[in-house]
Amino acid sequence: MRTALAGIIDYAGLFPPASCTMTRATSSYDSYRGSPDRWMLGRFIVAASRLDELGQAVDQAGFGTPVDPWPLSVVMGVNMPAELALITAFEEAWGAQGFVVDALEYKVGSAGHALATEAELPPHLTRFLEVPLHGPYEPVVKAIQRVGAYAKIRTGGTTPDLIPSSTDLLAFLQATIEHEVPFKATAGLHHPFRGQYPLTYDDDAEQATMFGFVNLLVAAAELMATGDADKALQILEEEDAGAFVRSGDTLAWRGNAYDAATLATTRDRSFLSFGSCSFREPVDELQLDRTR
Repeated sequence: MRTALAGIIDYAGLFPPASCTMTRATSSYDSYRGSPDRWMLGRFIVAASRLDELGQAVDQAGFGTPVDPWPLSVVMGVNMPAELALITAFEEAWGAQGFVVDALEYKVGSAGHALATEAELPPHLTRFLEVPLHGPYEPVVKAIQRVGAYAKIRTGGTTPDLIPSSTDLLAFLQATIEHEVPFKATAGLHHPFRGQYPLTYDDDAEQATMFGFVNLLVAAAELMATGDADKALQILEEEDAGAFVRSGDTLAWRGNAYDAATLATTRDRSFLSFGSCSFREPVDELQLDRTR
């Protein structure tokens, strides 16, 4: 399964619903980097406004080495010039110690907003532009493609209204694949398969139907391979985990097989990663055979 899932989980422990302290989040990420499941681990996600706090935490803990750097994705807020200055200062202080900002995440509200980022965000960094929760997506995806950025979609949150419909998610997939714009997803994907789950870690948490990251991967693979939107929608809405079967580097859904080459193409050109406030939860639920 390494072909399909390598580096797929960006660790967002600082964000809800986990909302870890900086000390706990950095300690957890460092621990995951030393675990047998490290191959599924992607970037450490941090808000630009907390970069100073990140520097203090890693300094106190003694984390970091130039030989094995931490890849960081920085979530931008509304004060872009000030936050870009924070990134520059952080890189000057910690870049040589192995803390590398190689991606930015920024929310855009329209195609025009996406186009404006060309003059605002550093082009040498991977830029993920978060699209609106609901479609139509094609105008903003075309704008993202024009500025050479990647797309980002929110697939959940701590309330049901933050979960897009299956048809909206399908439309996003179709637009990004048609215009050759790779994407990442964020929130609501810390379970492998679609189903009813608590929205937070509170004892009395509200439940809702959440997407599964395996569903999303296989749906993207189906669209990449055949363009069959009806089948991709069925995959997104599949709630029977037993309908997905893995064998070596092949994934199958109800008799439809997606081989290593198809999955590799999907990961390279479409579904790059997803942000999750938990790393262990998606890994453990998938119950991977670590010998593979």
